[in-house]
Amino acid sequence: MAPKRVRRTPAELPGQQILWDIAAAADVLDACGAKRSHARPLLRVLSARFVEGAGRLIWEGLGTPPPGGCGDEGKLSTAPETVRWQDLGVVEDLLTASGLPQRSSAALLAAVSPVGIRPVGQRVSADGSTTKLILELRDGHRVETVIMRHEGRTTVCVSSQVGCQMGCTFCATGTMPIVGDLDAAEIVEQVLHAHAIEVAAGRPPVRNAVFMGMGEPLNNWRAVSSALQTLTDNACLGKYSLPPSRVTVSTVGVVPRMLQLAEEFPAVNLALSLHAPTQELREQIVPSAKQTPLSELLSALDAHAASRRHSPGATATMVEYVLLAGVNDTEACALELARLMAPRAKEVMVNLIPFNPGASTEAIFSAPSHPVVERFQQLVAACGVTVRVRREMGQDIAGACGQLALASKEGSADGVAAPAADVEDFVAWRRRQPKEDKAARNVEYVATVAAAATASAGKADGGKSSQVPSVPVAWVGAPEARRVLALTAGVALLSVVLVAIRARQRWRGALSVPT
Repeated sequence: MAPKRVRRTPAELPGQQILWDIAAAADVLDACGAKRSHARPLLRVLSARFVEGAGRLIWEGLGTPPPGGCGDEGKLSTAPETVRWQDLGVVEDLLTASGLPQRSSAALLAAVSPVGIRPVGQRVSADGSTTKLILELRDGHRVETVIMRHEGRTTVCVSSQVGCQMGCTFCATGTMPIVGDLDAAEIVEQVLHAHAIEVAAGRPPVRNAVFMGMGEPLNNWRAVSSALQTLTDNACLGKYSLPPSRVTVSTVGVVPRMLQLAEEFPAVNLALSLHAPTQELREQIVPSAKQTPLSELLSALDAHAASRRHSPGATATMVEYVLLAGVNDTEACALELARLMAPRAKEVMVNLIPFNPGASTEAIFSAPSHPVVERFQQLVAACGVTVRVRREMGQDIAGACGQLALASKEGSADGVAAPAADVEDFVAWRRRQPKEDKAARNVEYVATVAAAATASAGKADGGKSSQVPSVPVAWVGAPEARRVLALTAGVALLSVVLVAIRARQRWRGALSVPT
């Protein structure tokens, strides 16, 4: 059953409005009789006070449950019902010092609230690397925001909608019964809360933001584009703004908005949730794919990549691919994905995401085993495509990719089973493998790709095909692809020779008799 679309009512009562967005701030200034040109300096002053005060005032008061736990009696305490500007050190004199007329300063402080999305709870993963925030909007709907701490950087994953109407079968958010759009200010405030938590803990502020939480960001384009403008504008958020190259917008494939993103925000990263290498398979696991042919989707991907070629600090466009055991993790799928991505290898990076079990999806799908994930990754990589396996964080608090659905009651983990295999376990497993074994498997992967290419070439020549999955002739005939394959095979052969030399040296050392 499709989720019910709800139209959220605008904030109209005094004190309900929030101004954490450049357009919202300008509207509030209009209502207070001040010039709209004050919006940026006003946001710069207020956002700094919020970040440097809200972490102590709101989140420390909320209480952090023990790692992986939920606090007393399995429930999370709640944040203060009311947070005033005065509590954050914001008074009329501060606003007038920033250039705002005194009469407008008093009206503004009375009209807007510093907290538009009320913190309800937070959960911390067992290793402390991930914090999931549960936030309540003004109309009672709730969303989740996730803070992920990597070595040397912190990323916040923000939600853009309540629920999601795209209906991806492997994503828990798609099972929610309703969907509604967040305001731009509500999106920006999620980032400010993340900043505040990190600063209060003595850590550096958030460095990256990804629109990969609840909802399809490009289905809420008006709010998302306005939030992007505010988040990446140093004049709005000062030292808490983010460079466009450190902001990523994920989409399942809303083509018109992908093209608009490329035109209006060329420096912002795009992550395309592909999840299948053929139209038929994609329609099975991503129902919304029925509206968009794969060729049209890839053309939009190319357009976005082209728009970024001259953007400073631009990184590769990301293609996300959730691996589902027995569904889209086969050798044939890997080779077909390689065929699609090889011509785009210089501008695309494939991000593999082994399935994360959610409360409503774990009975349908499961994650592939580590050897299957490795084989898929290396088969695609053998064709010259950059491929990474995402280090998933927060599985134990239902905060990983595809798990955000407010499934837990009052922030507890009821109904969310512990995953059988964590992506971090895959990374550790991969590192534990002996170099000789990995080198031998790499030779096998390259041989598989080469055999598939040979089979395709044989078909083109009218010869009989072998029993290996075929790689289409269009890819085999590409000069760049042939060079990549030859280089990959050469590297693999060199690895085998080096392994043999080291093995011979160890064998001779074992036979030597000390004198």
